[in-house]
Amino acid sequence: MRRALILIALVGMLTPAHAGEPEEEEQQFETVVTSSRGEEEAFGSPRAVTIVGRKRLRERKPDTTPEALQDEAGLYMQRTNLAGGAPILRGLLGPQVLLLIDGVRLNNAVTRTGPNQLLNTIDPFQIQRVEVLRGPGSVLYGSDALGGVINIITRKPSFNPRQAWDLGGEVSGRFHSAAVAPAINAAVQGHLRSVGLRVGGTFKRYGDLQGGADTGTQRFTGYTEGDADLSAAWWVGESSVLRLSYALVRQDNAHRTDRSTPTDFRRFTDQDRDLVSVAFSGDGDGTVVDQVDASVSFHSQRELRERFRLARDRVERERDEVNSLGALLALRTDLPWSNRLTYGFDLYHDWVGSTGERIKIADPTAAPASVRGRFMDGSRYLQFGAYVQDRLTLLDDKLALDGGLRVSVWNVGIPADTAQLVPEVETTHPGVVGSLHARYLVGDGLNIVAGVSQGFRAPNVDDYSATGCSGQGYDVPNSDLGSEKSITAEAGVKLDLFGLLRGSLFYHFTYLDDLIVRRPVTDAGGVVQQQQCGTTAGGQPVMADVTRRDNADSGMIHGVELDLALDLGRRWSLFTWVAWARGEVKHVGTTGASEPLSRVPPVNGLAGVRINLPEVAGFAQLAVRWAARQDRISARDRKDLRICPNGPSGCDGTDPYGVLVLRSAARVARGVRLTFALENLTNATYRTHGSGIDGPGLSMVAGLEVVAP
Repeated sequence: MRRALILIALVGMLTPAHAGEPEEEEQQFETVVTSSRGEEEAFGSPRAVTIVGRKRLRERKPDTTPEALQDEAGLYMQRTNLAGGAPILRGLLGPQVLLLIDGVRLNNAVTRTGPNQLLNTIDPFQIQRVEVLRGPGSVLYGSDALGGVINIITRKPSFNPRQAWDLGGEVSGRFHSAAVAPAINAAVQGHLRSVGLRVGGTFKRYGDLQGGADTGTQRFTGYTEGDADLSAAWWVGESSVLRLSYALVRQDNAHRTDRSTPTDFRRFTDQDRDLVSVAFSGDGDGTVVDQVDASVSFHSQRELRERFRLARDRVERERDEVNSLGALLALRTDLPWSNRLTYGFDLYHDWVGSTGERIKIADPTAAPASVRGRFMDGSRYLQFGAYVQDRLTLLDDKLALDGGLRVSVWNVGIPADTAQLVPEVETTHPGVVGSLHARYLVGDGLNIVAGVSQGFRAPNVDDYSATGCSGQGYDVPNSDLGSEKSITAEAGVKLDLFGLLRGSLFYHFTYLDDLIVRRPVTDAGGVVQQQQCGTTAGGQPVMADVTRRDNADSGMIHGVELDLALDLGRRWSLFTWVAWARGEVKHVGTTGASEPLSRVPPVNGLAGVRINLPEVAGFAQLAVRWAARQDRISARDRKDLRICPNGPSGCDGTDPYGVLVLRSAARVARGVRLTFALENLTNATYRTHGSGIDGPGLSMVAGLEVVAP
């Protein structure tokens, strides 16, 4: 079956497509809003930004958002399971990287320290573009934006309100042979006068993932997913629009692959998310305020985790639910002397529900035993921040200076845990961060940029009160935590020369203070306490150290990011990027002792060649995605089965790899496009650092898109 699919893909790549009538080439989106909360050219921004536009998404035809971003410069993707995908920016991940949907926070009060699957709960068929800001974004976006910000811009009705009406639709399908994974999406869009509507839905099913030559079928990797989205737009003025958006995702039976055996396995039985928002964007009064962007949102994230322990005749269930109410206001005032002032506030209030129960497998009619959930039921988390940023341009716009300041307040309320003798937590913390960035245009197509930014991550409910087994041990609560803080300095150049050579080169250095890490808990004799967190395939218990969150003294990360693309005439182009980062952490109570920062990716990159085929509005490209060995691992990494699956003894980190990918797309008729890809042409066995599964082996990915005008 696999050989037949690969043969079909090769024939499709090599057979000329019917040209049909000319089709307008989709323009690459070249402006960005995430770096300044106002539209600006990405090349002119003094920040390191990446844009993944609609054209690139159509070419890749990904069926998950992590897959859509895995080939982007400076962004490393960790995958605990097939349903996961945690982005690592500049050596930081989890709650140290802020995820947004249309500017609304996806991170919440229980975002886990370490990898999480939040990015995979966004349907890529709903995405218009993705903006990635590498480096701190806390001045504009608040907590969690230490490593960077990923802002997902969703698709919305696009129409001319001067026209009476229109109606159209599209159907897209994708099949990945490595997981026997079909995905299909359908959407309808139209408008009547000044009101537009878009409705879409997606269904996906994944079987167990087939790895490379030395891996084979990976059990406990399949799952199913259904998604839906609705977006309405009302033009209330010549340049003002009111939008209503609703999106949902339902994921079922996604196993925790690295923690599952036939007799003791864990799964995310339900992974659900709903987001509804109302947003206004338009002109201000023209005297004090020139631009207004405002929104209110309600966001609900729910998770049901189950652990089936056959030897104990027991199913352990934990349910978590976080409901978030958010409000945003961003204003812009154009001042004299080439000043653009951006200012506003954001407010989020999270309510946490968490319960647990134990059920007998042999007698499911027996009443379940109630236990504490991973978090304290009834916990709450409030964040508020007000910010201002000024853009000053001088020397005929050659020099631009961005200076910003944010004042934040966050409040955490957690009920007492009487069973574990943990008192109630009620704490409020203020914080102030600033930034200063500069851009100088040396000549047409050459920008020099530099800047200094502060960042912070306020401890959340997960940090204060999480209890139970995790990938790093057995967590116990600690109510005495401070926020993580950082100062990042960066400098670089951006190129766009003669329309032929494009790219950037950045160096960054981050100093981390009060970094939150897990520490082993010892008894009176100094012996590390342990708890059982699983069993082996033979039924033997797997013991884990008891750990508690604490603030380490300091840490540092520095690195280099290089991204280049060279056009060779109208058809051919070469492209490459390389990212390197190195991190250290110094622990409290030590005399200068330090170790590598956990989960920092190895040197990694991408290189390839592309030929454009304008006669069929298509392309073909061959690329290699690679990573060097990562043997700089911490003591915490050695206890992580995703990095050391055979245990800490003799573990030397993650092996290097190189994966060849052949990708192409073509229009076969008006409004009909096909995409083909052959992944892992050498059928190599490989694993991205920190992941719980191996990457797919030799496989075919085929996609079809039909668009009705």
